[in-house]
Amino acid sequence: MLISVSPEKIAPSQDFLKENTVRFIFGCLRTGNLEELPPTPLVRKDPQGNLVAIDGHNLIAVRAFRDDEEMEVIVAESATDGLPPTSEANRTRNEELAAKFDTVLAEREKVAAEGIETFAQLIAKYKPLFDELSAA
Repeated sequence: MLISVSPEKIAPSQDFLKENTVRFIFGCLRTGNLEELPPTPLVRKDPQGNLVAIDGHNLIAVRAFRDDEEMEVIVAESATDGLPPTSEANRTRNEELAAKFDTVLAEREKVAAEGIETFAQLIAKYKPLFDELSAA
């Protein structure tokens, strides 16, 4: 199910970002080359109905940093939900979904225990990178 949501309403399930991917996303947004952006992020709901990122952390982080009001995400309800297998990127994303769907909530708890409960906190871990890219 595709929905629009504020990136700040999504919890991360990993404690890292890929700096080159973050740079690439900033470049795409800066030049308007939106077709080159990574695929739509995949999220799932926890038992309380909160959204937890499965895949697409870099794009969610950049959108959150830019204070984008809303972004599209796919809410997966099972390990087989995902993107149409029309490209290699989508097929890879679907493999990530299948591999992570059942473990992502436990991963989110582990990351939260390390002090990263929000994308703002994950972005803060990469403050020099985001400062550099926002100034460019």
